Amino acid sequence: MEVLAEEWHLAGFENSLDLSGIATSNGTQVLVGSDESFYIQPGEIDRAKHRIESRRPIALPVEATKKAEVDIEGVAFSSDDQAYYAVGSHGLGKKKGDFQPDRHSICQIPVDSSTGLVRKEGIRRTSLLPWLEKTPLLAPYVKKPLQQNGLNIEGLTWSSGKLFFGLRAPNADGRGVIIEIAPGEIFGGKPRELKVHEIAIPKGRGFREIVALKEGFILLTGNASAEASKKIPVTMAAGPDTRFDLLYWPGGGAQAEKIGTLPHNGGKAEALLVLEETATHADVLVIFDGLQGGEPVAVRIRR
Repeated sequence: MEVLAEEWHLAGFENSLDLSGIATSNGTQVLVGSDESFYIQPGEIDRAKHRIESRRPIALPVEATKKAEVDIEGVAFSSDDQAYYAVGSHGLGKKKGDFQPDRHSICQIPVDSSTGLVRKEGIRRTSLLPWLEKTPLLAPYVKKPLQQNGLNIEGLTWSSGKLFFGLRAPNADGRGVIIEIAPGEIFGGKPRELKVHEIAIPKGRGFREIVALKEGFILLTGNASAEASKKIPVTMAAGPDTRFDLLYWPGGGAQAEKIGTLPHNGGKAEALLVLEETATHADVLVIFDGLQGGEPVAVRIRR
């Protein structure tokens, strides 16, 4: 893995310290999510300037009557559906451990197939909670605090007609979890047991993002558990959340190959965007939570 010298910038995005998901519909138009908002933010890539410029935010349908927070943790684009998908954490609040309905959301956001631009009309919202509760491997961790290995979604991508969700937690004895399901089932099917992939990663680690390549996936790992809070003073986290590794997963099986460790910059690696993929390498943009504008870093992953 090679860190590229080019400096990328995300400009004009609201809640820019909390950017948590990104995807592109056509290589130019993007959609960005924040884990502290109830809206999504379109943007446009200027590759010559290494810049992603924001456009006007678009509100998502929410239930809360007070301040809403969908806690968007992953964004993906489906070329089959010509739609983005934005998923909430489906976990409890990290500080208070409280249940917030809007966090248990997944939204379908259609785009104009000719321009790749988001269409405000036709946004749909549902929840993965009924599916999670019907999956024996995951049900015991639903509605548990993240500090105690409680279920939490943090990554999302689309590949070959399916959505793949990377779970920060649970990690059961050195097995991280990715769940797979077709979008049409989520928005039109009857809840059932989800397809679960268990992947060998160290105890205490979880998937913080997942992005699809033409073949296989890049996985981002960090701490599975959150830091302690006043309401939840005991955590399973072994130490500070400062190391973030990239792995390659072929899309099946329990093994993933380590690519490398991202440079430490004081932020938390949160979102991945494939900028370019060739026969020899993939260039990937990494966006960091807790840093102004996500302070993106571009890395080259060689075949």
